[in-house]
Amino acid sequence: MRKTLLFTALAIGLALTSHAQSRRYFDPQFDSVQVTTDLVYGNNFSFNSLRGEVGLTRIDLLMDVYTPPVEDTVQNRPMIIWAHGGSFIAGSKESSDIVYFCREYAKRGFVCASINYRLGYELPIDSVNAVRTVYRALQDGRAAVRFARSKAAEWGIDPNRIFFGGTSAGAFIAANVAYLNLPEEIPSYVDTNERGLLPATNGKFPLDGLEGKSNDIDQPSNIQGIINYCGATRFVSWLDDPASAAVPVISMHGTADGTVPYGTRVINLNDLAPIPPQVPLPIVEVMGSYDIDKHADRMGYTSKFYTWYGADHVPYISFETDSVAAAYMDTLMSFTLKHVYEDFLQLGSAEGFSENEPPCDFNNGVVDPCSAVGIGETLNAASSLVFPNPFGDRIQFNPSLDGQQYTLKSIDGRLLLEGKIAAGSDIITTTLPTGVYVLELINGKNVTSIKLVK
Repeated sequence: MRKTLLFTALAIGLALTSHAQSRRYFDPQFDSVQVTTDLVYGNNFSFNSLRGEVGLTRIDLLMDVYTPPVEDTVQNRPMIIWAHGGSFIAGSKESSDIVYFCREYAKRGFVCASINYRLGYELPIDSVNAVRTVYRALQDGRAAVRFARSKAAEWGIDPNRIFFGGTSAGAFIAANVAYLNLPEEIPSYVDTNERGLLPATNGKFPLDGLEGKSNDIDQPSNIQGIINYCGATRFVSWLDDPASAAVPVISMHGTADGTVPYGTRVINLNDLAPIPPQVPLPIVEVMGSYDIDKHADRMGYTSKFYTWYGADHVPYISFETDSVAAAYMDTLMSFTLKHVYEDFLQLGSAEGFSENEPPCDFNNGVVDPCSAVGIGETLNAASSLVFPNPFGDRIQFNPSLDGQQYTLKSIDGRLLLEGKIAAGSDIITTTLPTGVYVLELINGKNVTSIKLVK
């Protein structure tokens, strides 16, 4: 009997110790979450010409809210509002990546919301109508923030810790909610007069001011942090007003993104959808995550940036069915959780991927690390030399490695491949199973070891 009691007491003690060491908002706290679907946070006129809607039809704007289970009595919880991708043409609040983010953060104690926003372009799809599309989505994003802030007491959230995150188009919304604050930043061709009873001019209705008319809730729409996955903004100078400069940003982006530029580039219609003829149809020039981070670093703003070398647009999007995409998602969660905890919530240090080194000069076509990588550097620090990481059917080398030898070994040290690197060469890896590998780059007596994931 004494042994049983002693064993039980020990088990309880270990459980209490484990619980005490668990960090809320970083470590999972719950096995399940509550989901409330289809809350109407506003409504507004749709301009989706592909559905025959030309500013005469009002649609409801819906959000799903994810909260910790009912037994969680903590109040003043941080909140993340998430917006899906889809080039402002498609997508929904049920997008698999957004649902995954909402559930994972709610398990850690956050309140999350996944929103629908107005989609679709007016015709013709040109620079003016593209900006009008993003402007409407920005207004809906601001309306979602106001709605969430009005529910602070009911949902147990801290109105001073509301963050906004998104994938692709959703990341555009997150960035613009934070950065597009001043009337003078709005392009002159966007009519911001109140719609009221004004008739359309040249077939277009005025779009109202930055706050929009998607709801009339009397709450501020400012946010306290941005999570930007493969997004961009129009000008990095928008970061420089005091309100924008105070908003920390976490970004992840692939250097080979053909949809939303990693650096600065004109987005073409054919980047967004396979609309014939397959010739570039310029829409608007934007500045991607690389330039956002570069400007923020130069100005002293808080920005944490992870470069996926060799990766295309949203490389994690098929994470549920594809092992390489799942590895990208693991990296994404590791990096973001760490910096949300450290930089958004400022609750101390946490494990996970730190910033890796972006190229010195990307916009001129040079993908080159800014300094040498030492022996034993891991995945995040050496990704500029070998990419993509995680890899699929091939591994590519940075041209700066020309002439060096390489070996590829299993995690237990078995030699699998070896050879000499030639400029522009790569390794075909279709026969390798998923797992973790060690690539050694040999330059005379210097050896650089890099962890790779397939």
